[in-house]
Amino acid sequence: MPLFAKIPIDKKQLEAAIARLEQQTSAEFRIFIERKIPSKPTALSAYERALVVFSQLEMHQTAARNGVLIYIAYDDRQCAIIGDIGIHQYVGDDFWQTECARMIAHFKQKHYTEGILVSMEQIGEQLIRYFPVQPDDQNELDNEVIIHD
Repeated sequence: MPLFAKIPIDKKQLEAAIARLEQQTSAEFRIFIERKIPSKPTALSAYERALVVFSQLEMHQTAARNGVLIYIAYDDRQCAIIGDIGIHQYVGDDFWQTECARMIAHFKQKHYTEGILVSMEQIGEQLIRYFPVQPDDQNELDNEVIIHD
């Protein structure tokens, strides 16, 4: 059975939220979900795994360096949020950690989609503030929520 069938997250609802958010900001937003943080060739933290995924998805190649990745390791109950240098310079590590903690609090109540949406809203406020949508804005990255088996 595919992983997405076992994870109580509404993929379509999250993708619609990404599309709405990106209509208000020039930033790019991705969500990557997997069951566990891979332990081979070496064990990684959620943050380290998120950095790998961020690079693999080429999120650092946006024009304004304003991509944001939410990474979730479902069975491990861990998450990390990576903001490229363009947005990170404005909000910093504490902001990303606060949003991860907010999601985890919702996850503990089994409110998975809601937890992601609430954090997306908070992140979106900052993206809109620092990177409002531009008249010539282009969608630089796919909006699909990636569920990795």
